[in-house]
Amino acid sequence: MAYKKYNKSNKIENIIFIWILIITWNFTIKNIWLLSELNLKLLPFIPVIILLIYILIKIIYKNIKLINNEKRKKEKFPQLILEIEEKIRGFKPLRSYNYEETYQIELAWYLKNNYPNLDIEKSIDYSRPDIIIDNIAIEIKWPTNMQALKTIPDKINSYLPKRDFLFIVLFNINIIDYDKEKNMDIYYEKKKEILENTIENKRDKIIFIEIKS
Repeated sequence: MAYKKYNKSNKIENIIFIWILIITWNFTIKNIWLLSELNLKLLPFIPVIILLIYILIKIIYKNIKLINNEKRKKEKFPQLILEIEEKIRGFKPLRSYNYEETYQIELAWYLKNNYPNLDIEKSIDYSRPDIIIDNIAIEIKWPTNMQALKTIPDKINSYLPKRDFLFIVLFNINIIDYDKEKNMDIYYEKKKEILENTIENKRDKIIFIEIKS
């Protein structure tokens, strides 16, 4: 299972970072006389400084790994997928709507100009994505709150591997109202969790797109 592979990989990463922490600590202890000469007041903050360095290295490493994974993933995409992704990312609703179906219809009309074989809610084996282009599924979520995000794993399992690829288009991400920055942090963590818990042969067929309206 891909999830077990991820856990194993995560343990290896943690061991590496712990070794970095130990090496840094040993280096600091061996050279503590130098720090003492510079400023005795720094000594109590040494563990905190080391911990912050550790956290910073881990964040940088994870971001680089995420970027590289996304790059490798996109290199595997057929040209049609890249074209559809670019079209959807360029879509702007005429205004804000109160119903998910309105976003679905407007996006479908927008894509229909380039993909005349587009269908809406075409059912195959009890799976019915909002929009279909060839054998590519497009699932729309509005409003994108936590409840909507929780339904995504079921959609993934329902549509894939019956479909070649799955676009998940999220309008108006609004998990919490009071803090926009925190709101997006929660969303990205949930998105990461969804992908990590999706088996690899399905994960590589999923493209998330966030759209403000």
